[in-house]
Amino acid sequence: MKTGLAFFLFMCFGSAQAQTETNKTVVVDAVGWKKVARLDGAYGRGYNEIVLMTKGGANAPRVAKISWLKGWSNYGGLNLVSISDNGYWADARITTDGVKAHLEVNFTAAIPSLYVYLNQAAWVGGDILDGTLIAGGGTILVSAKFGRVNFGENDLFLGYNGKLGIGTAIPDSKLTVKGNIHAEEVKVDLSVPGPDYVFKEDYNLKSLEEVQNYIKENGHLPNIPSAQEMEANGIQLGEMDMKLLEKIEELTLYVLKQQEDIKYLKAKIK
Repeated sequence: MKTGLAFFLFMCFGSAQAQTETNKTVVVDAVGWKKVARLDGAYGRGYNEIVLMTKGGANAPRVAKISWLKGWSNYGGLNLVSISDNGYWADARITTDGVKAHLEVNFTAAIPSLYVYLNQAAWVGGDILDGTLIAGGGTILVSAKFGRVNFGENDLFLGYNGKLGIGTAIPDSKLTVKGNIHAEEVKVDLSVPGPDYVFKEDYNLKSLEEVQNYIKENGHLPNIPSAQEMEANGIQLGEMDMKLLEKIEELTLYVLKQQEDIKYLKAKIK
């Protein structure tokens, strides 16, 4: 009797555990948005993780993991991690038709044999679709672009080229930040020489009259970009700091020259 009860409990426990993990092999017949999984409720309620892996031939192996959290209403987040380079998927999103929600992937290549693994151990809610994946569509709840890492729908994005974006999925430098930066200290390596050349005897220091005429004609200081240029192209901190220091050193020379003139006039008056 005890042996039979133990076997029954083991079978029930094993069945419950097996339901939290699903493995299927599906077909991506064409590029574009495809529904990969049916989620729970109208907003995709649950915490789930799906792993995509290409199988066989020239398609192998490419791996991506998609995880998301959605509640009873429209809140939550979507995280993407792609260990390998891309070439088979570009974006992921959760859509809804008001009744059911779906996890969709924007495939950039047809995949005759795609392995899909769904882990619902934390919060059951969803199922992988079967066979050939159908085209996507519906109201978009959340979406994110694939990179090596994309957390919080572009809050933190690491591209395959090693460029990191904070608040953006299209970083154009090693680090691109869309927003404010708060730091205790920032060190900038100079790509231009320091302006101590201003103090050399052969430096061509413009007269104040020349500077005045230049300002009247151009609306900004010599060797300083116009406001329109700065608004269009931004500024390079190191380069701009050196230009501003150049102007400070020129001002120092003007003040010293004026001080000499003042001394001469005082002596002459006396």
